[in-house]
Amino acid sequence: MPQHQIHLHWDTSIDEERYTWTLDNGIEIQATDPSGTITKPDFMDPEEAFLAAICSCHLLSFVTEAAREGYSVKSYEDHPAGILAKNAQGRLFVGKVLLAPLVAFAGPRLPTRDEIESLHNKAREKCIISNSVLTEITLAPQLPE
Repeated sequence: MPQHQIHLHWDTSIDEERYTWTLDNGIEIQATDPSGTITKPDFMDPEEAFLAAICSCHLLSFVTEAAREGYSVKSYEDHPAGILAKNAQGRLFVGKVLLAPLVAFAGPRLPTRDEIESLHNKAREKCIISNSVLTEITLAPQLPE
């Protein structure tokens, strides 16, 4: 089975609220504590990364399922929202994630509203990240009128 890795580095002599994720390809992403005292808008926090992972996984699964059904996805846009909650032990976690993707298709064969919803449901079932977390993931796709 494939294995995924990153390198995480934190050094208080550089910045107590900033750390670096280095991806396999060498790209560095600056990350920060979302509860930090200094706002760092150019930095990603772990909860944003979590949302990005869920949303990205759904995108990739959706495009794959659409292609299997003979549809060509022209564009895909989403603005996922994560809602914090307390688990059974009273600890904070990302309890819910809402995905509301807007998908545009190209080509001679366009899916119906029901087919778009079916594609989203299939993508949700096959998304590795969604299948790896306890978070409730809700789909509210934006559909053509």
